[in-house]
Amino acid sequence: MPALPDHYATLGVDEDASAKEIKKAYRRLAQEYHPDRNAGDTAAEERFKEVQAAYDVVGDETKRKAYDRARRDPYGGRYEGTPFDGFGGPGEGAGRFYRAPDGTYVRVDATGAGPGVNDDAFTFGGGGGLGDIFDQFFGGASRPGGAADTAYRGGRDVDATVRLTFEEALEGGRQEIRTSGGEAVRITIPKGVRDGFKIKLAGRGDPAPGGRGAPGDLYITFRVTPDARFSREGDDLVMTETVSAVEAMLGTTREVRTATGKTVRLRIKPGTQPGTRLRVRGQGVETASGQGDLYVVVEVSVPMLSDEAASGLRAWADAEGLA
Repeated sequence: MPALPDHYATLGVDEDASAKEIKKAYRRLAQEYHPDRNAGDTAAEERFKEVQAAYDVVGDETKRKAYDRARRDPYGGRYEGTPFDGFGGPGEGAGRFYRAPDGTYVRVDATGAGPGVNDDAFTFGGGGGLGDIFDQFFGGASRPGGAADTAYRGGRDVDATVRLTFEEALEGGRQEIRTSGGEAVRITIPKGVRDGFKIKLAGRGDPAPGGRGAPGDLYITFRVTPDARFSREGDDLVMTETVSAVEAMLGTTREVRTATGKTVRLRIKPGTQPGTRLRVRGQGVETASGQGDLYVVVEVSVPMLSDEAASGLRAWADAEGLA
């Protein structure tokens, strides 16, 4: 069985760290590795997922206690959720209670001493050993791949895709989707979600065979339709504004519309070169971790000149030493 992941090491905190210290570490790492701040960086995205998974466990008081118990167990908690759940590791006492599939409780006596008072019990000593125990629990379905093995396998994880317009991704909000099984699920779209971002809804996947195990999880990937005016660089937005060659030389002003519909006045200085990026603060993508900026790239349109205009321009260029 694989070893338990070290969630404390993932978050960079001690095992006895307080809930406040754990939350502080999580927030710092989540901001550092957030996919919106590391566009295209798969390593950062994987690190972000590890941080999220670690905090999901040790950031929850109940889950943390169970996790700590499993770390102290020399078996690493491997029996949890299986027919052995409740047996415990070595040295944990002779008699342990186990909840059978029908909901009743039985005691397993690991010493072979026999049942206790008023207890149904099964012993490891004598008889057919573990095989007999499973035969009594599950009617002979103790072999790998049998009914008992299948019943505790758990449900299958499900993948789903949600397609959003550029505007829907910027705004975020609530939306209802339907799973492959036809179930309606209400989800919250993170504000400013980027294309390819994935979220997990625990327990919303397929149910376990036989209904005894835990259901699978639902993984939702967001796909955002590209916008004709804006491209995205992290949390920043980039757009293009075209001016004439004369405007670029003499300077001008432009009113540009941001992605949220706000109109801002943009000053283009005299002598602005093609490809110049003008920054408009705070008009980029807004997410839970902050808001980016809008960059306007200046393109220069060169007009076709009449012979007379070309002659005049050439004379001016000669006089200025530009030709």
